[in-house]
Amino acid sequence: MPFTLFNNCNLVESKRNRTVKCSILVFNDKIFKLIFHKPGNEKLIYHLRCIRPDLQIINLENKYVIPGFTDSHTHLLAHGIELQRVDLSKCCSLDECLQKLSTAKNRDIIFGVNWDESLWIKGKKEVLNRVLLDRISRDKPVILRRVCGHCAVCNTKALESVQKHWKIVDRKSGWLYEDAALYLNQIFKPSIEMYKKGLKIAIKEALSLGITSINEITDIAGFTIYQAFKKYLKLRVAIYIQNGLRSAINMGLESNLGDEFLKFAGVKIFIDGSIGARTAALRKPYQNSKNHGKLLISEEKLLSIVKMAQDNSIQLMIHSIGDRSTDLVLNALKLAGLGKNPLRHRLEHLEILDSKQIREIARLNLIASMQPNFLRWQLPGNMYEINLGHRYKNMNCFKTVEKAGIKSILGSDCMPLGPLYGISLLVKHPSDAVRLTPAEAIALYTEIPPYATFDEDKKGKIEEGYFADFVVINKNPLIKENLEGMKILNVVVGGEIVYRAKS
Repeated sequence: MPFTLFNNCNLVESKRNRTVKCSILVFNDKIFKLIFHKPGNEKLIYHLRCIRPDLQIINLENKYVIPGFTDSHTHLLAHGIELQRVDLSKCCSLDECLQKLSTAKNRDIIFGVNWDESLWIKGKKEVLNRVLLDRISRDKPVILRRVCGHCAVCNTKALESVQKHWKIVDRKSGWLYEDAALYLNQIFKPSIEMYKKGLKIAIKEALSLGITSINEITDIAGFTIYQAFKKYLKLRVAIYIQNGLRSAINMGLESNLGDEFLKFAGVKIFIDGSIGARTAALRKPYQNSKNHGKLLISEEKLLSIVKMAQDNSIQLMIHSIGDRSTDLVLNALKLAGLGKNPLRHRLEHLEILDSKQIREIARLNLIASMQPNFLRWQLPGNMYEINLGHRYKNMNCFKTVEKAGIKSILGSDCMPLGPLYGISLLVKHPSDAVRLTPAEAIALYTEIPPYATFDEDKKGKIEEGYFADFVVINKNPLIKENLEGMKILNVVVGGEIVYRAKS
């Protein structure tokens, strides 16, 4: 591969909160040299042209360059499947959801995804049930899964395929919670062609948003799909297998096994559900109810899982949203004796935390993987306040977690994809005390995430010796006002331009 010079750019240094003019010389897939625009350096570029007549020069025209974004919590393959189903994410009422499903009657399975009742101006999710969906079809399965993935409702025909080993199922109403809702692709299996198409269109979307690496959560079947269609990967994928610890051990997998484009990173386990489904485990009950949510496994079981993972060199990604759930997790990890956490176990979501829990997370050297996208529910009168009352004001405390010295990384959970969307929410956090600056937010999407997958010496920075993974944007992202209307112009992975915006 010839040398490539990405000439004339403004390099964004988030740690120093500044930009510097430079050119980036790439050889093979790594950054060979940064040529800063100082007197005399123009001669260096001239000499490069002389000694390397095959030098490819790409003029970035003084646009801004940042390291490629890492989405540290995605379900990209599942997102690709959902893009081929009935999208209900923009529906403003229950009737609109049902109407969209009715127009899909020609499909073998009528599968609606990503409805969010917090956007509805009419209708309540409590009205949804099996009988209502039977009106759409009695002969074909009809499924509606909420945006969080932790609950869904099915018609009578669909329930026939939900076998008895799925535990949290209300067969009278047609509601599915947690295990059955999360694993609907195991019950209603997509075809190989659907997986192939889904992977290609989802990767294309991710690249257009500046994402060059993902921490992907899928099942064993999904892992196999990634391996089979590896040639389509234009971004770097670290796989976490859902509830697949024994399978991973039986397959001889250890964390960090693979190559620079596809590797096994660890195993995800669920301790509780979601706030939207009212299944996240809370110390105090949900608003106007006696419901404290659900703990999906016991502390004893979790301790056994942690020890098994430790013995087999497998990193754990632990889903915990509620404060009661996080209490259980932290106590189990404390009993497990992690030391300095060499496997870099990580906690996912952590939407409700108190100061004591934050101190314990820091003491155990755990990674906090959080989702700025959820801030859209943290406005007055929205889903968090409806479900939690006044507690909603203290949620998603990104700044507090970072100030405690905890390694913090950010992901989308595909709700929706898009780091620029997450950054814009972080700098407008409803709480002044935990609001981040653009520089702080960018670092949590670029420089910090590679630590979670043992890649901190090769990704996340625009420095010599690191992978040439970077994003070209039209405005200086360190200026808060520029975040509105910011555009991804080019995305480079391994020195190759893998995305170009349409002019």
